[in-house]
Amino acid sequence: MTWQEGVAVTVILLGLGAGAFLVAQRPAFWIEFGSRLLVAVFPSIAAYVSKRNTPEVEKAMADCVRRGGTWDNWRKRCR
Repeated sequence: MTWQEGVAVTVILLGLGAGAFLVAQRPAFWIEFGSRLLVAVFPSIAAYVSKRNTPEVEKAMADCVRRGGTWDNWRKRCR
């Protein structure tokens, strides 16, 4: 890379950085960004949260509670 290319790349990166800085200062940008991110991710979150356990897991959970234990939802086993 010659020094002219180095200067050109530096100027481009400084311009992109300045533009990003000006955009990031605006609260409206972050509000719009957050709302679009939430709209894009919400279906996946809702599907994960509302997903039911299999009948085998539900039976194991009921057996665990009946025996007086506590159910670990992350590891799907009795504590």
